[in-house]
Amino acid sequence: MTMTTLTTTTVKILTRLLVLMTLVFLVSCGNTVTRPVEHPLSKPPAPVLTTVGLSEAERFAQLDVIKAKQQGPFRLGRGDVLQISVYDEPDLTVDGITVRPDGFVSFPLIGDIRAERQSVEDLRGMLTTQLAAYLKEPKVSVVVRRFASQRYTIIGEVVKPGMYPLDTQVTLTQAMARSGGLNQGQFHASSIELADLSHAFISRNGEMLPVDFVALFRAGDLRYDVPLWADDYIYIPSALSEEVYILGEVQRPDMFAFREGMPLSKALVVAKGFTKDADLSQVHVVRGSLTNPVLYVVDLNEILMGEALDVPLQSGDIVYVPPSGLARWADVINKILPGMVLARNGSSLLGEPI
Repeated sequence: MTMTTLTTTTVKILTRLLVLMTLVFLVSCGNTVTRPVEHPLSKPPAPVLTTVGLSEAERFAQLDVIKAKQQGPFRLGRGDVLQISVYDEPDLTVDGITVRPDGFVSFPLIGDIRAERQSVEDLRGMLTTQLAAYLKEPKVSVVVRRFASQRYTIIGEVVKPGMYPLDTQVTLTQAMARSGGLNQGQFHASSIELADLSHAFISRNGEMLPVDFVALFRAGDLRYDVPLWADDYIYIPSALSEEVYILGEVQRPDMFAFREGMPLSKALVVAKGFTKDADLSQVHVVRGSLTNPVLYVVDLNEILMGEALDVPLQSGDIVYVPPSGLARWADVINKILPGMVLARNGSSLLGEPI
C-alpha cells in the first residue's frame, strides 16, 4: 500500500468522524431543555397565626344566655308513651299508648290520629275536636308517660357511649354519670384516664357550646354544667388516638390516621382532591382546645407553588377547606362541627397511612 493510498484513507476516516461528531453535537443541542432559574426563598412566609378563643368572661356571658333560653314546646315523636283520658268517661281512659313508627296513635271512637311533631296541647285539641262528634263538650287529658323520642348522644371515651332518653332535665355532669364516667386504662399498675378533655365538645343544632370540659370535670367548675337539650351531641375523644380531621370542600371529608411529620399538602392528598367551590387561599388548621383554639390560615396555593413553607400537622389537628367567601371564625366552626360529628358517626378511623 502506497503512502498516497494511506493518506486518502485517513482523510476519509477523519472526515466521517468529523461529520458524526457534528451530528451528535447538533442532536444533543436539539434535546437540551432549558431549565427555569430557581430563586429559593430565603424566608418563606409563615402561616397567619390567630388566637380565636373566647375570654373566660365572654364564655360565661354566653353560658348565661344558653341556660336562660327555653328549648321551646315539646314535640311528640316516635316511641313516646302517652296516657289519654276523657273526664267522666272511664271507657275512654287508655294508658300506655305508644306513638307508632308511622307517627300515629289509635284512640277509641276516632281511630288513628297523627301525634308525631305535635305538642301535647296540640294533640289534646285535635282529640277534643274529633271526640266532640260523639260526646258533649269532652274534657281530654294527655300525659306523656315516657319520653323516647327526646334523646341526646354521648360518644367517645366513656364507659357506656350511646343515645340516652331525655326524660327529665339532665345536665352535662349528669349525662357523664349516666354513661358510667370516663374510661380508665392501666399503665404500670396505675389507672390512667383515656379521655382527652381538651378536645371534647358539646354541639347543639350544629353549633359548639362554649363549655370548658377541663374546667368542668377536672376543676369542678359547675358554671360549665349546662342543661341538655334534645339532640345534643357530646364527644369525648381519646388521649391515645392519633388522628387528624380533613373537612370542608374536599372530595372525601373524614378523619385519618396521623403520621409523625405529616405535612398539610400531603394530608390533603388523601382527601381525594377539592370541590369546585374550595378556597385554597384560606385553608384553616385548627389546633388545641376547641373552646380556646389556635387557628392557622394557610394559602395552599403558595405552598404548592413553592412560595411558602408547608405546615407540619400535629395529632388532633382539624384541617378545614372553606368554600369561597367564608371568612368569619364563627361561620367556620359551625361548619366544622357537623363534619366532625359525621366523621365520628361514620364509623371508624381510616388507618391508611398519609
